Amino acid sequence: MYFCLIVAFLVHVISSYALVDGIWNPNAPSSLGRRSPDVNGPLDDGVLEKRGATTCGPSANNAGVCGTGPYYCDAPSCHFQYGPACDANQTPAGVNTTSVPRPKLGSTPYGVSIRDCGIPGKVALTFDDGPYIYTSALLDLLKENGVKATFFVVGNNGGKGQINDPKTGYPALIQRMYNEGHQIGSHTWSHADLSTLSRQQRYDQVVKNEMALTDILGFFPTYLRPPYESCNTDCLSDLKDLGYHVANYDIDTLDWQGDYGHSQNIFSSNLKSVSPSTRGFISLAHDIHDETVHTFTTYMIDTLRAAGYSTALYGECMSDPPANWYRNSTTGQPFNGSSHNSTSSSTAKSVSGSTNSTTTDTVHTSTTATPSAVSGGEGAFGSRTGNTTVSGTNSTIAKSQSATGTGTKLSGTTAKVVGAGVVWVLTCWAFSI
Repeated sequence: MYFCLIVAFLVHVISSYALVDGIWNPNAPSSLGRRSPDVNGPLDDGVLEKRGATTCGPSANNAGVCGTGPYYCDAPSCHFQYGPACDANQTPAGVNTTSVPRPKLGSTPYGVSIRDCGIPGKVALTFDDGPYIYTSALLDLLKENGVKATFFVVGNNGGKGQINDPKTGYPALIQRMYNEGHQIGSHTWSHADLSTLSRQQRYDQVVKNEMALTDILGFFPTYLRPPYESCNTDCLSDLKDLGYHVANYDIDTLDWQGDYGHSQNIFSSNLKSVSPSTRGFISLAHDIHDETVHTFTTYMIDTLRAAGYSTALYGECMSDPPANWYRNSTTGQPFNGSSHNSTSSSTAKSVSGSTNSTTTDTVHTSTTATPSAVSGGEGAFGSRTGNTTVSGTNSTIAKSQSATGTGTKLSGTTAKVVGAGVVWVLTCWAFSI
């Protein structure tokens, strides 16, 4: 009987490792960060192979095995600490904004997480993780409905390319956002969990996105939404030093889960819970999802209006003058002016202290490109993954986004090992009685 128990224990230990493409991976927490293949479109999980100059992702063991493919190499799921091939390590073209002064602007608080709209009867519609291929259609819809929204943009996530690279089509899209009266905020460079990073890594996440936005607009925002709504005490302090308001929300529609009936209930029930004469709201949705853009946004607009609310920009909810929403990229003072469209070649400087950064030169032209879908589908963006701290390192663990709420699945090999262990224990128990 003791022999059976020892074998069962060994099976438990082995099952805590995962076999990924024939390699045992001791870094895997459960299903090793892999999601169900039917979750929000296709995702090329990638493979593990011997580390080389162009590979990236977590090392499966000390033998230098490394991941390739979108799962391992595209932010936010890639582990940027493992090498320059992770696109989170790229540094955008443009002027390094590290030395820009950061005076505190206006009366909106710094160093705290803001969640409420301070103006009764107002709802700030906010959209995270874009821009993406649906964002242009969203801008069309908002224009048709006379609505202004706030966009918290990510610089380089999901394998979509850098937002200031004209080949992606995103520079013109972001300029359109601003020119049509929408507010633009930062959602970091590659959608990393800021609470798990070092101070320098947090600065890189913020400054790189500043560089990209300054390259597009000529200025950068003073409002930042931390990915996963995660910003611990150190993070709040760093963002205060960098001159950012931490712009969270009080209605999470959970649109990324794909259950839009549930999202509708969340949105409407919050609005109906109080009178518009006494309360305002800030809602969260994502412009990286087709149905959010083409169906759910219209529902939110119609519902809030029917309930007696009207829309507002995030800064308006704070009663913050529009000039304070952006910072002059040279003086650090409130921005007063219009956006610009750079027509000259611009070479980036690496962000200070970023040991794995690679610089991409961007040449701006008047050519308008069209954003294209990423190989990983909608599931490749920020709402697919979250970072957790494991033994002091930043480890990415996948979250399922399926409409049914199912989580990630164990690999078939792991499940077989666990099953064999259960059968062994039951057999030993039967023969012992």
